[in-house]
Amino acid sequence: MKQFDINMKRWSDAHIFYNMFLHDSQEVETSYAAREELRWRRWAINEAPNGHLILKNSFFNSLKNDSKMYLFHVTPSLSKIVESGVIYSSGGCLVGSIYATPAYLEDDIFRIHNLGEYIYNTEAPRATYIQEQGTAPSVLIIEIDLPKRAHDNLIGIDYTKLGNVHLSIYKELEYLLSFRERVYLQEITLNKVKQSLSLLNVVSNSYFNHRGVDKNDFFELLLSAIDHLPILGYLYFEAVAEYLMLFEDNKEAKIAHGYGEIYNANYKNIMFDIFPDLLKGVGLGSFKPTPEQLVQYISSHKLVSNFNKTEFINNLVNRIIYFIQSRLMNDENEAMDWCSFSWDFKSLENLASPLLGHLVHRELRNFGRFPDFYFYFDQFKALQAWNYWNQMGVIIPFNGVMPKGEIGVNPALPDLNVKIYTAKKLEKSEPGRLLFGIDRELPVKIVPRLIDHRVTLMRSKGAKEMKDIFGTFRD
Repeated sequence: MKQFDINMKRWSDAHIFYNMFLHDSQEVETSYAAREELRWRRWAINEAPNGHLILKNSFFNSLKNDSKMYLFHVTPSLSKIVESGVIYSSGGCLVGSIYATPAYLEDDIFRIHNLGEYIYNTEAPRATYIQEQGTAPSVLIIEIDLPKRAHDNLIGIDYTKLGNVHLSIYKELEYLLSFRERVYLQEITLNKVKQSLSLLNVVSNSYFNHRGVDKNDFFELLLSAIDHLPILGYLYFEAVAEYLMLFEDNKEAKIAHGYGEIYNANYKNIMFDIFPDLLKGVGLGSFKPTPEQLVQYISSHKLVSNFNKTEFINNLVNRIIYFIQSRLMNDENEAMDWCSFSWDFKSLENLASPLLGHLVHRELRNFGRFPDFYFYFDQFKALQAWNYWNQMGVIIPFNGVMPKGEIGVNPALPDLNVKIYTAKKLEKSEPGRLLFGIDRELPVKIVPRLIDHRVTLMRSKGAKEMKDIFGTFRD
């Protein structure tokens, strides 16, 4: 297979095709993980209370039918955007895009998706940098023309499936590291996996041999392993968020559901209330609540009617086990005895290349020379993503783990037709219905270049004077 085709396959595997969400794929016949995923999808759509919103939501309806898409973008540095005349993309879950949420035009007024409302009213004001700066964030409305050829492209990226992409890019660019650094990187990744053996064995046995697990023991192993394998914190978070999005029915969630939107505030509040350091940009690799913390939070805030603690814990355990095996391991058909594993970099790649990719990608951030070259790893990844999106005609990339409103713009689209406006909140806004009006059009363009990791708002701890120069509130 040609290298181009191999790269396309990696990127295809990292996307979810929602227009084929309930269809059998070619892998279903040969892959246990593919069969399990299809089973879960059918259960979620047909049996989970809010599952219908996965396919029938306002964002998909707009993407399929409208001639224009409007995006709501929050930035703390409007003056610097205007001065530069450009908006750069950031990395993160959308790989290389402008982080935004949908906005819906109703009689010359924009109603903002509930995720945008949360970011504007709650997340942005609580962010450490915003508090230090002492200024209110500004809002941009981005108007994108949607040609008819884009209407069937319900293709979302799943960042949890990017492990093989991370690894392939590292192998392409490892010449940027010295021999000593490469040896050190291999040593530290192997050691971190070794320190997580107990969890990996439990997961493999349960997944392939259908063995029950002691729930208390499982979470003890999981929380310990997150310290060594931060990607597990992300998978843990996604399992918690997924449960809430599928089952929440508090008043605020029902308002969002009435607009055809998956509701976001509940899982975000759990994330930030239990781990406020996440507001400083430390990343979900530190997300490790105990089951008791989650149960107490959901119960006390009445997020789910008739909340069943046992069913919730069982759901979490089963989903996390599935995520670990399907997202981090190569597709095998039998359980792996990790205790008899041959501990070298190549062997780990053969068995768990996605895990290795996620781990390498994370560890590169900790290198002393990281600010000087890490940008090139993310930029290289963005270039590949843009190539894939252009091949597939993707104009509006979105976080496809769940279509919950995290969307962006493909900045490398050759014929991208875009207008950017400032916008102001309208006084007739009310809870669950945030309204904005257009202020003025800006002479600003979106360019296909990634902003330097050192100056993004939510990920950098230094260079305060340069943070978010080009307007990415979240990535």
